[in-house]
Amino acid sequence: MSWQQLHVSPDWAAVLGAQGLDRFEAWWALQLDEVEPGNRRRGGWSTVFRHGLDGAGGLFVKRQEDHVYRSLRHPLRGRLTAEREFRVLQRCLAAGVAVAQPVLYAAQRDGGHQRGVLVTRELAGYRALVDVVDDWQRSGWPARATRERLLRAVADVLRRLHALHLEHRCLYPKHVMVHVAWLAGELDDVAAPVALIDLEKCKRRWRRADCVRRDLDTLNRRSAGWSRTDRRRFLGYYLSAGRRLDAAGRRLWRQLARRS
Repeated sequence: MSWQQLHVSPDWAAVLGAQGLDRFEAWWALQLDEVEPGNRRRGGWSTVFRHGLDGAGGLFVKRQEDHVYRSLRHPLRGRLTAEREFRVLQRCLAAGVAVAQPVLYAAQRDGGHQRGVLVTRELAGYRALVDVVDDWQRSGWPARATRERLLRAVADVLRRLHALHLEHRCLYPKHVMVHVAWLAGELDDVAAPVALIDLEKCKRRWRRADCVRRDLDTLNRRSAGWSRTDRRRFLGYYLSAGRRLDAAGRRLWRQLARRS
């Protein structure tokens, strides 16, 4: 039994339609170069590509086949992880959480296989946090004011995500994107100094505390080079507690510090 899904951002409908890219088949057949080696798990595969669209800048294209997650609502066939990511991106943007803009999501079920395409706009002018810190480790760490500015911005976007009871579940520094000109002090008024990417594993939790523990622990363990003082300062920014943590904040800090 054949089945199709199609969601096109209203802001992109005319551009995609003019280039014949407003349907699933066009994106599935497009010849593209891989950004990184694809994943083969969950009973299928998932690969990310980049595509330069004429007059519209860079786009990232995630194509999947049978790369599914299962839930109480979909225990047997499951749903493509790209579909979950698309829904999360929509929810985040509606709530003011900085993420990559979804351009199109299309899916097709045919011959027993589920195939999907998620197209997002490239975050032009951004670099991954891991690359920023790698540069600092090679050339010397910046002044405290610059470090604090970055820590505040990262804490703010994570606080907004967790306020939605959404747990990223793969919060590595390579998935935290930083606006380069803003960080360098060349621009002050930037709508999204820090944005999050790769939310296909993102999951809603009943308790916000569950989001906090896992995501902050992952980011803390994966963030090489940061001093103990900077790490504690970051937690204070995240908790909106400044330098004085309450009892719960101190307990969380001890847990993170033990695993850093």
